[in-house]
Amino acid sequence: MAINVYFGTNRDPKPAGKPTNFGSRFGPDGIANLRFGRAEVEGKKVTIKVADERLSAPGEKQAPVLGSQSVFEGLRELMSKNQRDTVLFIHGYNVDFKEAMISAARLERNFAPLGGGRGVNVAAFSWPSDGSLTPWLAYSSDRRDAAASGPAFARGLLKLRDFLVSIPREKDCERKIHLVAHSMGNYVLRHAFQELLRQTAGSPPRIFDQIFLMAADEDDDTFEHDHKMRQLPRIGRRVNVYFNREDRAMSISDRTKGNPSRLGDDGPRSPFLVPAKVTQIDCTRVVSGLVEHSYFLDTAPVIEDMMRTIEGLEPQDVPGRRFVPDRNRFEIAG
Repeated sequence: MAINVYFGTNRDPKPAGKPTNFGSRFGPDGIANLRFGRAEVEGKKVTIKVADERLSAPGEKQAPVLGSQSVFEGLRELMSKNQRDTVLFIHGYNVDFKEAMISAARLERNFAPLGGGRGVNVAAFSWPSDGSLTPWLAYSSDRRDAAASGPAFARGLLKLRDFLVSIPREKDCERKIHLVAHSMGNYVLRHAFQELLRQTAGSPPRIFDQIFLMAADEDDDTFEHDHKMRQLPRIGRRVNVYFNREDRAMSISDRTKGNPSRLGDDGPRSPFLVPAKVTQIDCTRVVSGLVEHSYFLDTAPVIEDMMRTIEGLEPQDVPGRRFVPDRNRFEIAG
């Protein structure tokens, strides 16, 4: 069964006129320029429909056509009609556009039991990750591109904010929006959040209910510094940090690429100094496999834990967790 994934991207369209895919470089109109649309995902087959976009010339009376408006309105209608929340997904490093859409569709499929079977809608922000077979070169390139993509994602969030405040009360679907950032997608999020702070004079909009930082390729001191993500909880009701001490991708990032300890490896460096709205969840006991990095997609106890969180359970009430007081964290015990 095909799954529809709405998307925004700052990648280069392929071909430029009527794109059927997006590449591994920034779009020709600048790194913060966005295209919006919908991807139909059926197995490994991805069919892309880019939303129409037309800007008005100076003095022209015809109203512009904005791709973001049609995508946001399509999601609003789905949220209202089916009483479904929406999950916004940011992928990690070394992922091409179609792979990102497949992962987003898989996330939607995993969350199908939510709301008594209503499930969720999933939208994705795809930044120009290389999708390369030369990982040592691709990682360095992707990290620069992730940082540079922050303003594009921030621009998309501000468009979303403007859309949300424009919805008439009678059309308010009263559903929630959640955010899942995986791996280096957390580095995109950090730079997007800093851009939000700059563009809103330090008053970023609270758009999200639950924010999930999964296997975050981000510094483990990120919640200790204002120039990183200490203030991130301001844009959501709760921030949930999931990590795995046996995540091979995190250890490789530490040892071979000159990065400090990662948030996705053993959680925050100072677990008692995190903001009150941050919950720390250790997944080590339930994750298995060769790399152990994509457990948000392929590990049932983690998926179940995320679903209970989306449903609104308080951290201490999520089944299958055990609190570790001397580390101020929960463990998923399986």
